[in-house]
Amino acid sequence: MAPTKRPRLILHVGLQKTGTTTIQSFLKSANEALGDAGFHYLHTGRTHIAHNAMIPMIRKGRGPGMAKRLIAEIEQHKGKVNVISSEMFFRGFIADYFAANFPSELLKDTRVVVYLRRQDKYAEAMWKQRVKNGRFQGTPQEYVSEHKSLNFKSKLDRFSEVFGDNNIVVRPFERAQFPGGNVLRDFAALCEIPDELVGNFENPASNATLSKEVTEELGRLRRSEADINTRQVIRTLGRIRPEGAIRSGDCYALDERRALMARFAESNEAIKERYCPELPQLFDTTDLENPDAYPIVSAALRRQRVKQAKEAIERALSEMKRLAG
Repeated sequence: MAPTKRPRLILHVGLQKTGTTTIQSFLKSANEALGDAGFHYLHTGRTHIAHNAMIPMIRKGRGPGMAKRLIAEIEQHKGKVNVISSEMFFRGFIADYFAANFPSELLKDTRVVVYLRRQDKYAEAMWKQRVKNGRFQGTPQEYVSEHKSLNFKSKLDRFSEVFGDNNIVVRPFERAQFPGGNVLRDFAALCEIPDELVGNFENPASNATLSKEVTEELGRLRRSEADINTRQVIRTLGRIRPEGAIRSGDCYALDERRALMARFAESNEAIKERYCPELPQLFDTTDLENPDAYPIVSAALRRQRVKQAKEAIERALSEMKRLAG
């Protein structure tokens, strides 16, 4: 349950793949109007729309100095709700950083907002993100076995130790539960940002969810010596949408998803009980009750999808060449 008192600081910590780009684009573009409404999107530690640059600064030992500048900027905007946002902040060492460098009275007056995505969907989204960028070459199954970031409880509990249970706002990333299916409107309501400011905001274009096979082809392209702008390829694929290029729910079969969610059932229930007891459950898993959901892909269909993926990328490259003149 969100606290009722307006805080001095809102710390939005992600997760990745939960609409953070939309939220951050709004905070940056509407900063003047937000100022009139009593909010301020902090400039210190922010490059462009997000505060992601704070992480390398902390790791390079520049964190204490940055904290002083952040505190000074917050003081300059006394009486306003200041906001920091990074999808990369859901990490224990970030909570430790604030504990070590910010005064206790400010920590007690900080609201931490985090959107959590169901583990099987989050794993799929993160696998696709890392593979298409050439940063991971393993299978979706290997990604799950090698990454421990899917258990959200320990990180939440560390933030709670620093900021207090009453200052932790946990929201499942379930669009059906958001006003109009809009995560930005949900975030604004949590932060008490006037809804009329959000209503006038045009969401930035977001990348479509690429199929597993297109994702793998893009990863190979990214690691190759080819001088190709894969980000432009991705944008083009999202625009022209060739057959087989756009697909979600194609990395894990039904049994794998059920097993993954069973693995985190206890910790997810503990999160719900501690941070959002008003919810019937942390995540909606009714789709996993359908025996026909997330079918296993046959070898023949897999070969067809690989062929479609290669053709889709060729079409995107041809379209890029045509537009370049």
